Amino acid sequence: MNTPKRYHPALVTLHWLVALLVFTDFYIGYFYIRPIILSGGGGVRGTDTMLKIHMAAGIAILVLILIRFIIRLATRKPQPADAGFQVLNVLARVVHYALYFFVFALTLVGLLFALQTNRFQVAFLGATGGPGFGPGGGFPRPGSGTSGAFPTPGPGTPSPNFNGGRAPGFPPNGPRPGGRGGFSLFFFLLPLHLYLSIILIALLTLHVLAACYHQFIRKDRLLSRMWYGRA
Repeated sequence: MNTPKRYHPALVTLHWLVALLVFTDFYIGYFYIRPIILSGGGGVRGTDTMLKIHMAAGIAILVLILIRFIIRLATRKPQPADAGFQVLNVLARVVHYALYFFVFALTLVGLLFALQTNRFQVAFLGATGGPGFGPGGGFPRPGSGTSGAFPTPGPGTPSPNFNGGRAPGFPPNGPRPGGRGGFSLFFFLLPLHLYLSIILIALLTLHVLAACYHQFIRKDRLLSRMWYGRA
């Protein structure tokens, strides 16, 4: 059986579709959501259209990369590209599998964060209110309290009860500070989502540079392998 010169058309379609969705999520995350969080503007809630697009694209990425991984295992593939140096060939394989891992991890952490802070429920399931971070699940304002999570008590406002009680404004079934599903998880998943995105950007940069190296320096027409045409 001859080794194909191109990847299966389904893989080609999924590759470029996932690339488009990843770029969309990075753009919204870094140029829309992150500036709002840093500005202390009250946060991005589950009712926000751009956040809905961000979450929907992330869920689509999670599903599509699982499908792509299965199709990749089930279809014939071209021979591994030769970069001219064994160390670069090994690095290419490591980067490819790292891309799968970090795209999966980033989107999964984002989904868990959206579920834990009620944003997913508000955006897609018709839920109302939020988990104590503002109506609809808004992010806390930076510096708004001693931990960045609690509002500064005003005159006559009782202080949060850390012995199993709830902070002012929490819904009856909302998370307890530091408890299961509470602030400790919130402030772990959010920075983890950010750090994973930084690692993924670095890996994608390596991936693009490697493609350019093959296409324009080695001139081995590598990009044609991930496009449509005769196998």
